[in-house]
Amino acid sequence: MPTDKEIWGVPVAVSLAGRTNWPNEIKVIAVRKVLDDGERLADIGQEIGAHENLIRKWCNQERRARGENVGAQEPFASVTISSEPNETPISERMCKLHVGDATLEFPVDVPPESLQALVYALRCSL
Repeated sequence: MPTDKEIWGVPVAVSLAGRTNWPNEIKVIAVRKVLDDGERLADIGQEIGAHENLIRKWCNQERRARGENVGAQEPFASVTISSEPNETPISERMCKLHVGDATLEFPVDVPPESLQALVYALRCSL
């Protein structure tokens, strides 16, 4: 039989195994406190006895519902492709890949597996 506790005036069920079943009312209040009132995730988590990552998850769900682009990051690198015609035979064409201060030059027809191994080796050496 589950035991109950009360948080912010809302009953919260806790299983015999200690797992908390968070009611939507608690999630809404926690998210409002973080997103609208500016309180810290860690403080809210400590106040209700939940890990801050769980509070962050609730906040991210709400931000997505509000239409925010959550989790979007800047691309690792920009990619440009030349639109100029190239009369050189494909077997003689070269590509250059710049990563930080390093430049990797390779034939345009290199097998993808080989290119992946080269990029991995380059990344690990930086």
